[in-house]
Amino acid sequence: MGQGFSNPKKSKLDILAESAILHCQKRHPEALDNIFDNQPPAFNQQIFLKVIAALQTDLDTLSWFCGYLASEINCTQDNHKPHPISELSGLLISFGMELFEDFVPYPGRRLVIGNAEKFQSLPQEIQDRVNQFFVVKPTSSEEAQRINNAILQKLEAVNLN
Repeated sequence: MGQGFSNPKKSKLDILAESAILHCQKRHPEALDNIFDNQPPAFNQQIFLKVIAALQTDLDTLSWFCGYLASEINCTQDNHKPHPISELSGLLISFGMELFEDFVPYPGRRLVIGNAEKFQSLPQEIQDRVNQFFVVKPTSSEEAQRINNAILQKLEAVNLN
């Protein structure tokens, strides 16, 4: 049966984003790989943005997604291990830091703080906790954009291998 006028056909982006959200909620990294491995980086970025927007009220799943993006969670069995990137990402988000705006989980189990000023305004114990695991370096907005672009390219390279 056709979609009809009242039910417009969903775009490929919407279908893939909805699937990615579901796979995040089910903690299924292999299924996410199937989505992200087959799309160009710019399209993956659009999917990332939709996933992040949809998960804003689900801090636990959004934090898990950060761990996935940082290559901390590569297979379903990894869901049973501790994940510093996921934990720290959740902490940063809970204190008002915006994913892909103020900080970015980077492949290779790294965390990039793109807004050092906002990071430095966090309570000292939060800064200390992040600094315990990662070196935080100030970046300009241009450098943060360069890092975001490099992350997308790195994700594409990692997913192709």
